[in-house]
Amino acid sequence: MEERILTRKEKAPFTREGFPERLSPSRRRRDPVLFVPGFLRFSFLSSAFRRRLKDLDYEVYTIRLPNFAAGDIRKGARILMDKMEEMRVLLGVRRLTLVGQGLGGLVARFAVEQMGASEYISRLIMLGTPNRGSYSLYPFFIFKAAREMLPASAFLVNLLSAYDRMLEEEADLPYVSLYTSKDLAIVPWTSCRLEGAENVRVGWFCTHTGLFRSRNLVGVLQGWLEPEDGDPENHIKEGEDALLEELSLSLEKDPQDEGDLFRRGKLLLDGGYYSWAVRDLSRLIKLRPDFPEAYMLRGKALRRKMGYDENPIYSRAVRDFNQVIRLKPGWADAYYERGVCYALLNAWPDAVDSWDRALIINRDLYPAYLARGLGRRKRGDIAGAVEDFTEVLRIQPDEPEALRYLSDMGR
Repeated sequence: MEERILTRKEKAPFTREGFPERLSPSRRRRDPVLFVPGFLRFSFLSSAFRRRLKDLDYEVYTIRLPNFAAGDIRKGARILMDKMEEMRVLLGVRRLTLVGQGLGGLVARFAVEQMGASEYISRLIMLGTPNRGSYSLYPFFIFKAAREMLPASAFLVNLLSAYDRMLEEEADLPYVSLYTSKDLAIVPWTSCRLEGAENVRVGWFCTHTGLFRSRNLVGVLQGWLEPEDGDPENHIKEGEDALLEELSLSLEKDPQDEGDLFRRGKLLLDGGYYSWAVRDLSRLIKLRPDFPEAYMLRGKALRRKMGYDENPIYSRAVRDFNQVIRLKPGWADAYYERGVCYALLNAWPDAVDSWDRALIINRDLYPAYLARGLGRRKRGDIAGAVEDFTEVLRIQPDEPEALRYLSDMGR
């Protein structure tokens, strides 16, 4: 089983990015990151990890597993599948990058290998995941998840047997397993290794928690989070770098040029530089507090930086879309975007209400039908969900998510 050891020279500490001189071709092709917490892990323990990735302008979301991830791993995988399906609809993406800490890696593996989530992911990064079990979990025997993670448990035996068959069939699973030999939470630490995955061991002193809290590993993780290749159409368009340079020079001469602030803010937003886009658009809004388009763009940038535990009432993104609606009540996209924010913050009744309003204004806004169908399905309104997904196919006959949902509901 091949293993790569990270040396001290390969440490890549977290550093804040400066203003871009050129737009990165891979930036706009980044997949959203979904963090899956570990066994008995409180969300605040991973807050620094998520904040650092957001400071690097990754879209980072977190899944909540019931009972602090101490229950059945299979049920956690079902919850993860549902969350991934929601995010594909709400974010308009086809693939996500999963980061599983400890047990979170096993939850993600079960979803990918046993529930068909392989088409949903671009990569799975496991941080100290006991792929072959851990003896250190015997004191926690009372919890089902701990029993499932013991060496030779029925759960692990079945998971590894199915995985071995997939390897024999030469299935290409984009797995990375990062671990440390100083991990007292995983005994033995060698159980983190997984045949067929990219196995990477930290070569300096690092604890189990340090795998996702250490500043020295953020840059290493960033290398795995960046897209390897992509659609050439999504690369930087000809002239965009020159336009960025031109706008920057113009704003050095006149920092209050409203047109240049708007154009550069939009360019940065489209290029995936959300933090810098927010700065430009905030400057513009101070100059023009009655400019709905500026609030719209800033709301889209702030939505990429939302935390799952935000209160919807105080969410900056929601407040920006509220301002758009106040200034321009007939803009259906503003209601739709506000609904997406509500849904990502788990305020589904408010989300459905926003999508209702968007569709009153624009009866052909098919993303709103798709999102509202998802919301109605979650609330048990199957007839309403079927009606919405059918409307999606009327407007966009080959929409894969609508086709899949209708198939799942037997329509």
